[in-house]
Amino acid sequence: MPNTLILISDEHNPSYSSVYGHPFVQTPNMAWLADQGTVFENAYCPSPLCMPCRSAFMTGQRVHRIQTYNNCSVNVEQDLPTYGRILAEQGVHTVHVGRTHVFAPGAQLGFSEIIGSGAHGYPGDTDIGRNPLQIRQGAALRSDRFGVDSTCFDNDLGRVNAAIRWLTETSTTLYTPWTLTVNLNYPHFPHYVTQEMWDAYPQGEDLPEHGMEAESAAHPRAEDIRAHFELSGFTEAQVRGQRRGYLGCVTFIDQQLGRLIQALKTCGQFENTNIIYTSDHGEMLGKFGMWWKCSLYEDAARIPCIAAGPDYSSGVRIKTP
Repeated sequence: MPNTLILISDEHNPSYSSVYGHPFVQTPNMAWLADQGTVFENAYCPSPLCMPCRSAFMTGQRVHRIQTYNNCSVNVEQDLPTYGRILAEQGVHTVHVGRTHVFAPGAQLGFSEIIGSGAHGYPGDTDIGRNPLQIRQGAALRSDRFGVDSTCFDNDLGRVNAAIRWLTETSTTLYTPWTLTVNLNYPHFPHYVTQEMWDAYPQGEDLPEHGMEAESAAHPRAEDIRAHFELSGFTEAQVRGQRRGYLGCVTFIDQQLGRLIQALKTCGQFENTNIIYTSDHGEMLGKFGMWWKCSLYEDAARIPCIAAGPDYSSGVRIKTP
């Protein structure tokens, strides 16, 4: 039985990857994985928000079955089956590295090992059941949160470093199959990047193809979400800066995928390991004047899904959703 390495990023719209046709974003490791394996071209998340998506992935159940509709942990059932527990009960050594952000704390998820799980949800959410949504006071400040920050990637680098240590020091000592899940924060906003990643895209990024003039932008729900996140004040410079930062964030994630693949090769586990890259949900990135997620538009709901290894055919692209 092969091992499995799963890398889950946060808020990656697959349109911003060379695998899915972007003309210049630098994602060579995703492209390599796609060439070696199978690309799911129309993968969609179960609900475009962090905790519902991650909880559905963790349990293998739809959001309405587990009653996890937002990032609030109040009145959420915590005794649910997880793949970490089910696989462990079947003799697979299950390891989770990085943020959980699901319906229960990491220690309750049944993994053989949990490394740096973090918080599982907010204690309350004033937006529950609001129609229309309340205005999120201060959300407009996000519009300026992009640019160069030399320490911005430190948390995610620490998570990948921990995963690599586990691969090199522990995986080779096991006599059972293992599943290692690595969860990272990027390319989730804020779109701060290192100088290297900022300089990787000196041309910046063009404006969204479809802006506020598009028919879909006039949908009442789109108007509600724009009001909720205070999005009316974005300038063209902010749009371009946010999108430039996002490309750098995506390239950073691609580099971490490459590091994990190299670690598998170094420790002799590569040939017997399935490698899966995906994300919890997408990112609107200015389309229809919308940012972040929380809608069922394509850019927020579609996710990358690329898999390679002993159980996957190479050079395959599957269009079926």
